[in-house]
Amino acid sequence: MKCITKNLYVNPLRQGWCKLLDYYKWTWFTTLTFRDFPKTYTAINRAKRFLTAIQRKEKREIGYYIAMEYTQLGCPHFHLLMGNLEGVRYSKWFTWWFSRYGGARFKVYDPEKGATHYLTKYVVKSTSWYDLKGLEYMNQLTFDKKTE
Repeated sequence: MKCITKNLYVNPLRQGWCKLLDYYKWTWFTTLTFRDFPKTYTAINRAKRFLTAIQRKEKREIGYYIAMEYTQLGCPHFHLLMGNLEGVRYSKWFTWWFSRYGGARFKVYDPEKGATHYLTKYVVKSTSWYDLKGLEYMNQLTFDKKTE
């Protein structure tokens, strides 16, 4: 399914981001939440600390797209696509996040479920924060030009 753009209007900026993200082989689709209500900059620093810890402990560079949004109560949380983590067990990273900050959900990335479409909404929302790093460390997919 990849980026859902058929039969509906999708902002061209969002569509471009979908195509970019669909070009890479992601390993995990992750959600990170907080048990407290951190300020925005604190939440972002915690997420960056998490990503840095993974790179150090796993001794590899990773690629990621991270987007922050707020719950209805105003608490920030993150959604991530993470790559270059083949062979890494995410259970230890669930424990790492949970023991420090709050809840986490890790799923093996499935391109057929539309996560790139879901996550690119943050690019066009004015109240969101997002970041994209490390694509050079990830495997790129190839596409059949007939299906594009």
